Amino acid sequence: MKEPQTYSIFSHVLVLVMTLLGAVASYAYRILNGEKFRWSILLLQAIVAIFAGSLVLLAANYYHWAAEFGGGIAGLAGWSGAEFIKTLEKRFLKQTAGINHDVN
Repeated sequence: MKEPQTYSIFSHVLVLVMTLLGAVASYAYRILNGEKFRWSILLLQAIVAIFAGSLVLLAANYYHWAAEFGGGIAGLAGWSGAEFIKTLEKRFLKQTAGINHDVN
């Protein structure tokens, strides 16, 4: 198992900032399209985005991505929010089902 410390503090901050910017940009886009602004929705979207960005940070650390690349992917994950997480979940479940199917 690789140590999480191999990814620098700068990279962690960049991923967090890009994730939050993605979440805010996504919510701003929804506001521009006529949705009413609510602080609670913005906060909840930021929480989901931070979770998605954390998954990106783990992947970036594992695959040794450059901080700029990890930050860009984290921004996209922040923009997508729950959709990003659902997509990862579907892919994981499909792979898990394939592994269980091969064993039987």
